Amino acid sequence: MDIHLTKKDFKLEWYSGSGAGGQHRNKHQNCCRITHIDSGMVERGTESKSRVSNQRTAFTRLAKRIIPWIMNKHDTKEPINTEIIRNYNEPRNEVHDKASGLKMPYTKIIVAGNAEKMIAARRLSSI
Repeated sequence: MDIHLTKKDFKLEWYSGSGAGGQHRNKHQNCCRITHIDSGMVERGTESKSRVSNQRTAFTRLAKRIIPWIMNKHDTKEPINTEIIRNYNEPRNEVHDKASGLKMPYTKIIVAGNAEKMIAARRLSSI
C-alpha cells in the first residue's frame, strides 16, 4: 500500500515563538504548526530559530503519527512501504541514493534538474 500525501492534505501556520532565543525568535514568525486536515492531528516545531528546521521537525513528528492512523483507517494487513529511497540534504549540498549508494551535489541534481545520473544508478542497482 502506497501513501500519497500532498500539500493540500495539510494546513501550515507560522507564529512567533517565546522563551529563550532572543529577539530573532520572539519577533520573527519562525515556529511552525502543521495540521493534517483529515485526522486533525497537529504537531509543532519550535526548537530552532530556523523556519526550515522547525518545519522539518514538525513534519517528521506528524508523519510518525499519520502512518499508523492511515493503516488503521484502511484496516489493511498489507504493510505500507516506508523505505527511504533518497536523502535530499540541501544544507550539506548532497543527494544520496540509498540503493545505489551514489552521492551527488544537491545543486547539480535538484536545482539544475539533472537527475539522469541518479535515475540510471537506481536502475543499474535494481538489475
